[in-house]
Order: sequence, then C-alpha cells, then structure tokens
Amino acid sequence: MPDERRRVPRYSAHVKASIKLPAESNTLAVMIEDLCGLGCLLESAPTLEIHQECEFALSWKGREFQSAAVVAWKGEQGQVGLEFLNIPPENQEMLKEICADFLMKPLVRLSKDHH
Repeated sequence: MPDERRRVPRYSAHVKASIKLPAESNTLAVMIEDLCGLGCLLESAPTLEIHQECEFALSWKGREFQSAAVVAWKGEQGQVGLEFLNIPPENQEMLKEICADFLMKPLVRLSKDHH
C-alpha cells in the first residue's frame, strides 16, 4: 500500500482532554476522536493553527497523561490532528495503556488530499 501513511494503529477514544497554549493562562477543553501512540485527532479546535505548539493533557483512571504537541493538520470540518512531541518512556507506556482501553480502528488508505 504505497499511499498508506499510518505508522501505528489508531483507537476510537471519544474522551475529553485539554490543551494549554504557551503564554496563555487558560486551557481549552477538547474532545478526542482518535488516539494513537504518535498523536490524536480532535473533533474540533478551530482556534488552533497548523504548526502551533501546545501542551496536551488527558486524565485517565486517576492518572494524567501530558505531552508537548504540535498541530500537524486541520480539516475542513474543524478537526485538528495533533502530533505528540518528545514523549518520555514512562509517558509512552501510559499512552499504550490508555489506547489499550479503546477499540482499534481498521487501517485504511488515506487519500492524497487528506489535508
């Protein structure tokens, strides 16, 4: 599959998370549609811009997963793709545990005009 760009499985999450932007004191509540070991798909975050860096946080079963992230892409319906940056090994393990609680999505070929 030469057009396949997925490097890791995605999981249907549909859980709340938060985004904190640098130099801003408030946090933005967001809804995760998909989650994976490299990032996540937010259902809607219209104020975020491509290449914008932020701090991502997800509370799960009494623990907090946090990661620096960057907006990798934006969709026409307001979806935002975040890429996690420099996840420490202990946070990678926690992210794997979180993903394991969700249903894995089938791998599908992405169209070239995804962005």
